[in-house]
Amino acid sequence: MIITVTMNPSLDHAYFIDQFSLGRVNRFLTPKKSIGGKGINAGRTASLSGSKVILSGFLGGDLGDLVGRDLKAENLFELMMLSVPEETRRAITVMHDGNVHTELIESGPKVSDELAFNLMNEIKDKLEKENASVITINGSVNSSNKHLYKDLLKYIRSEINPTIPVLMDISGEQLLSLLDSHGFKPTFIKPNIHELGELLGKSISSKEVAIKELSNELFDGIEYIMISCGSEGALFKAGDKYYDVTIPKIKIINPTGSGDATVGGFAYALEQKYSIVDTLKYSMACGMSNAQHAEVGVINKTDVEIFMDQIEVKNIC
Repeated sequence: MIITVTMNPSLDHAYFIDQFSLGRVNRFLTPKKSIGGKGINAGRTASLSGSKVILSGFLGGDLGDLVGRDLKAENLFELMMLSVPEETRRAITVMHDGNVHTELIESGPKVSDELAFNLMNEIKDKLEKENASVITINGSVNSSNKHLYKDLLKYIRSEINPTIPVLMDISGEQLLSLLDSHGFKPTFIKPNIHELGELLGKSISSKEVAIKELSNELFDGIEYIMISCGSEGALFKAGDKYYDVTIPKIKIINPTGSGDATVGGFAYALEQKYSIVDTLKYSMACGMSNAQHAEVGVINKTDVEIFMDQIEVKNIC
């Protein structure tokens, strides 16, 4: 069983237009609507892969009610969503001018420390009755506490399970606080190549430059580090081994959620005890499959298996 934590779910709208003009009226066909939030997208991918998935997090207001109903209707997961007074956010993606995509994303409900730890207590109670193989914490949180995710990881390790794999697909201040900590570290992180540069305070423009930075002491204690490199694939560090992952070119419908699908695929492969090479191939193939759907977090397992045969994983040191 995989538990995903999404502090900031969203109602996603994807619009498609050949040419988008600023300062003018742009007319669209009816948007493709789906339920998003990085943990929800990852959970959807893991469920479609074959895992039992529990989605946890927060929903609020009329939009939150709608999101909750739609998630139940998907019939892919068990829900453990707590109510908050503020409205669940909306996220808008406009696909235009070829493969350009522009995003408009609301900040979402404020999450206090009390709310966050109420959720952790719910997860603790659940895991006292049922075993889980992976916990993922994904995406942004609208919190005034820039150390919140570090605090939640400490709670998981000290109060829930000291050894369960914890995948954390987060960024910005929350990730930096986690990496700066001399305490508990997550099992997995997945910054993209630009976020890697921001973490280290330098410009990183290529895989060749990025791979040298993965030995930085900032990443000490993290078992798996995946650096997303867009169409160039990814870099991956597992313990003291480094891998270059190359992916084929594919037709892209909507890339939103592809990184989340990669994490969901990684969680599934970890649960299934795949080899490192097959874990990387499966997770990256999930990201590719997602990019070929208008919806987010959606994969086709047949396509995933085809893509796996086309992905190259090279052990580089």
